[in-house]
Amino acid sequence: MEYRQAFGETLRELRWQFGLTQEAFLGVAAISTISRIERGVQLPSFDMIVQFATILKIDTITLLMLAETKKQGFDTPDEVIKRVIKQLKPWSKHVD
Repeated sequence: MEYRQAFGETLRELRWQFGLTQEAFLGVAAISTISRIERGVQLPSFDMIVQFATILKIDTITLLMLAETKKQGFDTPDEVIKRVIKQLKPWSKHVD
């Protein structure tokens, strides 16, 4: 699955899960743009991703990780989280 499709499906699923309509994102983009993003036709800018996450009341990284989970074909974000933790180790001050 392409990233733009995974992101669009994730955004639409979260919007439905939170009981929101596309109109909830009108401050971010026009309905036609939101529709194109949700259908995987268009990728949003990073600023738009941040705004979508803010409206959904989730962290931006959560939105991106859920989209990555869908892109990789995983059922849960566990594998993505493990990979991210491994990649962040060099910057962690935590000692095992």
